[in-house]
Amino acid sequence: MLLTGRPVDAMASYFALEHDERRTKLTVREDARGRALAFVAVCQTGIDLFRPLVVMRGDDSVALQDAIREALAPRRAYLLSAPMTVHNDIAAVCELNGEQVNHVYALSTAQFQPTVNILVQTSRTPDGQLRAFIKARDGSNAAEAGTSWISARYAEVYVNVAETVRRRGLGKSVVSAVCNQLIERSKMPIYVTGRTNEGSRRLAERVGFADTGALELTAAISVRA
Repeated sequence: MLLTGRPVDAMASYFALEHDERRTKLTVREDARGRALAFVAVCQTGIDLFRPLVVMRGDDSVALQDAIREALAPRRAYLLSAPMTVHNDIAAVCELNGEQVNHVYALSTAQFQPTVNILVQTSRTPDGQLRAFIKARDGSNAAEAGTSWISARYAEVYVNVAETVRRRGLGKSVVSAVCNQLIERSKMPIYVTGRTNEGSRRLAERVGFADTGALELTAAISVRA
């Protein structure tokens, strides 16, 4: 089974199956009985206007490499998000730059205790994404959290805190506010952060996120000609 329904597959499931089909190209490789062996989804997103986002899964190395070659145009730049388990298959046909290994966290509702901060303001973007922020005296955002995408079951949460106000609990406050809104909507928050970003990982754990143990690779990639 390529997609398990667990938090580790939440992002791939969303972009492959729920993202706007007009901006998504899905390439699938199947065996003789019609069982999916691998898929590659290429999505036009707001993450980067010039580099499509690529997500993939594969149980069969040959099938996955074939799907990559069919789905991606040679020498064109793409952004990648894929499990570390398929790193070697990607490297066999692609050039990778700026590789980063990320931990995938999922909110533990048993550990989550909402933080109440009267300075937190909330809003929604025109496309339905959630935002929570705390304003600085100059009107800029001292801390902001929000959702990158929301699927039928999951939502990915991000956070940005101005360097001058870090370690004051503002990041926890805005992330907590977004998570609380998601839980009220019956969505499971997930949080993805770099292996070396100790501050971000500590913030996630203070809010109540638990490390799933899954490692996700992000990188810029291009298929060799």
